[in-house]
Amino acid sequence: MIKSIAALAMLAFTAPAFAGGVTVAQDGDSKLKIGAKFYVDMSASKTEDQTGTTNKTIGANLGRAYFSVGYKFNDVWSMGLTTDVAVAPANSNLKKRSTVYIKKAYLQGKFAPEFVLQAGVIGTPWIGHEEHLWKHRYLSKVMLDTLGFDSSADAGIGIKGKVADGLLNYHITEINGGGYGNISKSDGMDLNARIGLKPVDGLTLDGQFRDGYWGKKTFGAAAPQKNRLWQILATYGMGHDFRVGAGYINFDDKQGLKGSKVANTKNNAYYLWGWVNFADNYGAFARYETLKAKNVAWALNENQIRYVAGLDWHAYKNVEFSLAYDYSKKTDIKGVAGTFTKDTKYGIFSQVKF
Repeated sequence: MIKSIAALAMLAFTAPAFAGGVTVAQDGDSKLKIGAKFYVDMSASKTEDQTGTTNKTIGANLGRAYFSVGYKFNDVWSMGLTTDVAVAPANSNLKKRSTVYIKKAYLQGKFAPEFVLQAGVIGTPWIGHEEHLWKHRYLSKVMLDTLGFDSSADAGIGIKGKVADGLLNYHITEINGGGYGNISKSDGMDLNARIGLKPVDGLTLDGQFRDGYWGKKTFGAAAPQKNRLWQILATYGMGHDFRVGAGYINFDDKQGLKGSKVANTKNNAYYLWGWVNFADNYGAFARYETLKAKNVAWALNENQIRYVAGLDWHAYKNVEFSLAYDYSKKTDIKGVAGTFTKDTKYGIFSQVKF
C-alpha cells in the first residue's frame, strides 16, 4: 500500500508550481486581484469500531479548492469573493459529489488599522487566526473546526483591528450562526469574538467567546437554550523558524448540535501543537488533542484523543508537501461502555497557491 501511495504521488505532483499573487487590472487607486489555493493529497485511511473494520480507502483526494477575487476601490473601500470547492460525503446521495460554496462575499471599509468594518459573508474571528499560526490547514484543521463547534465563515457584520502598534488585536462579529454552508437567517444572531495580545516578541495570547443559537432559533417555536463556547490559546515562536501552541476549549452544547449531538452536553478539550523548520527547505510538525464530553444521562464520559505528526518539504514558494500520519479514537460513545471508533490516515499532503 505504501509503495502504491508513493508511486501515485510522484505522478500526481509533477505539475508546474503556481506563481506568486496576480494583479489582473489596475487603474489609479483601484486594483483587481485573483488567487487560488488547492489542498491535494494521496492517502490511505481505515475506520474501525468494536465490531471490526468498517471502511478502508486509498487514492487521490481534493481536500479543498479556493478561488478568490478582490477589488480595491481606494485606500478605504474594497470587496472580496471566495468560493470553496469540497467533496461531499459518500452518503450525501448527490450524483456529483463536488460541491461549491460561497466561502466569503463581503464589503470592507478600512478606516484605520485600529478599525476595519466588514459586512456580508465574512471570516469568523478564531479559525482563520489559528490556522495562520498553525500553518498546516491543508492536512489538519484546527481542533475547533475539526469538532465542528464553530465555522470559519458566516453571514453577518464584524469589526476588527490592531491597537497600540499591534500589542492588542481584536475581532468582533455578529453572525447568523449556521456557518457559510447555511447562511440563511433565523430569529436570532450569535456573538462571536476574539481578543489577542502580543506582549513580547514571538508570544501570542488569544481568547474567544461565542454565545447564541448557532442558527437554530425559529420564530413561533419554543426558543432553544443558548449554546456558549469559550477558549484560550497561547503560542510562542520566531518568524518562520518554529512555533508551539497550547489551548483549551469549553463548549456547553445545550441544544445537542455538535460533537455527540446530545442536548446538555458539556465538552472540555485540550490541545498542543508545534512545527519547526530546519535544513533550509525541510521541517516537522505534530499536534495532540483530547476531548471529554459529559452528560448527566450518560453512565460514562465520552472521550476522544488525536495525534498528528509528520515531515514537511517546502518545495518552492507557495508549494508545500507533507508526509503525515493522523490517528484518532473515540471511546464510550454517548456513555456506552466498550463502544469506540478509530480512524487512521497516512499519506502525502500538499498545498499550492497563488
